[in-house]
Amino acid sequence: MRRPISLLAAGGLAALCLAVTSQAPSAAGAHKVGASITLSSSSTSVPFHARIGRILGMVPPLNLGSKTSSGGITNNAPASGSLHYNGGPVMTTNKVYAIYWQPPGYRFPSGYQAGINGYFQNLQAANGKNTNVYDVATQYYQGSGSNRQYVQYHTTFGGATLDTNPLPPLDPVNCPDTPVAATNGGTSAPSTTAGCVTDQQVQQEISTVVKREGWSVSNHTEFFMFTAPNIGTCFPATVTGGTGGLQTTSTVPLCSFSYFCAYHSSYFDSTINSSSQVIYANMPYAAQTAGNPLTCDEGSYPNGNPSDPEINVTSHEHNESITDPFGTSWWDSNPNDSAYGDEIGDMCAWDFGNLYGPAGAQYSQTINGHHYLMQSEWDNSTGGCPGSTSTGSAVPSHPNYATPQISFTPAVGYPTAPFKIVGQFFAAGDRVKSTFTSAGSTLAESLGWATTNPSGRMSLMTRVPSNAKPGQATVRSIGKSGTATGRFTVPSP
Repeated sequence: MRRPISLLAAGGLAALCLAVTSQAPSAAGAHKVGASITLSSSSTSVPFHARIGRILGMVPPLNLGSKTSSGGITNNAPASGSLHYNGGPVMTTNKVYAIYWQPPGYRFPSGYQAGINGYFQNLQAANGKNTNVYDVATQYYQGSGSNRQYVQYHTTFGGATLDTNPLPPLDPVNCPDTPVAATNGGTSAPSTTAGCVTDQQVQQEISTVVKREGWSVSNHTEFFMFTAPNIGTCFPATVTGGTGGLQTTSTVPLCSFSYFCAYHSSYFDSTINSSSQVIYANMPYAAQTAGNPLTCDEGSYPNGNPSDPEINVTSHEHNESITDPFGTSWWDSNPNDSAYGDEIGDMCAWDFGNLYGPAGAQYSQTINGHHYLMQSEWDNSTGGCPGSTSTGSAVPSHPNYATPQISFTPAVGYPTAPFKIVGQFFAAGDRVKSTFTSAGSTLAESLGWATTNPSGRMSLMTRVPSNAKPGQATVRSIGKSGTATGRFTVPSP
């Protein structure tokens, strides 16, 4: 019987015990089992886990064999678990910067940078609205009790730069990904020029660019490092395993295109900011890896550009950085859950919910009038991925994002009794009217008005109408951005 292996990213905080497997990832269950890396000539391999040390929110590659014969998209089933607050900060608002690393000899395809920059600009234009998947994050917060501060849907695009610095010297031990990277590039022929950079080298390059551009660093800024086609990325992980009572420990590289598609993390650089970490996302080129059975490309291009699959994994890392920038806030920290270690994006990886548009150009989100194929994000309030069932089947009656909800404290009361209405997932600044309809009645009586805060939440102290009849009453909170309905019980005298 094989014993479990444990992984620890170099410089990480804690080891994770994982079961040995040689199974490759598939669209179904990708959040549980992803790509594997062989440790020796045997079948022993490292199973996928979204969180290894300080490397957070990794997106697993897909198995091309899992796609339907017609080339359509197969939704992944959502994870089974829940996100728990672990006490750390969130990014209540966020400012993002894009770095496009194109060393001499490498080139991004035409329109790639413009597509991603346009995506960030559209996110900013839609700030405060509740019409796309970023609204789901507004249920998460930092602090406790009356000191809670909720995430706002408020993204600012700080700018972008083309980085033409050469690649650093290759680290062949920690970065052996060049054979796979050499086949990257969509439908083009395999490249004879390929490179690989380690996570540490990515951090060093981000710091170099941030200093050169004079960009500010705080706990509310994030830097997306997009590397050109044919450049792989790896990070070292310490692996312990064995059979028959014999244990061995070795350090192995886990690499893009074979183990992950993207991840987010943070690091300190006192030469930039002595009090804030640099929050960043490592974004290898996601378009189809030619000749490789694993891919980071879901195969649909609503904007007709290789930036489309990159935007999907970008949205994954962006939402995770907002809700868990340092690995200390919102993630499934219950070791008994199959989703242990997952964040808001991991729970819904490769689950797009309802799909719209023609084959080959399908999309799941519309932001500022532009279509994108983006995965769902985990909704703790409903315990699932918006727009999907527990098996990953689409729910046509529900959009791919959270809709307004209300709750009551208490939810039972006699006529004239006070109670509180709390609402979420409305648009920021919406003026919401609440009404009360007694059991068996069609007359809706006004309970009052409340304006939502920057997180789209509202709170209204009110009273049960004096003429309320016993039974199940209906309370509705109605705003321009949507309507939420709940049941309130009026007891018999």
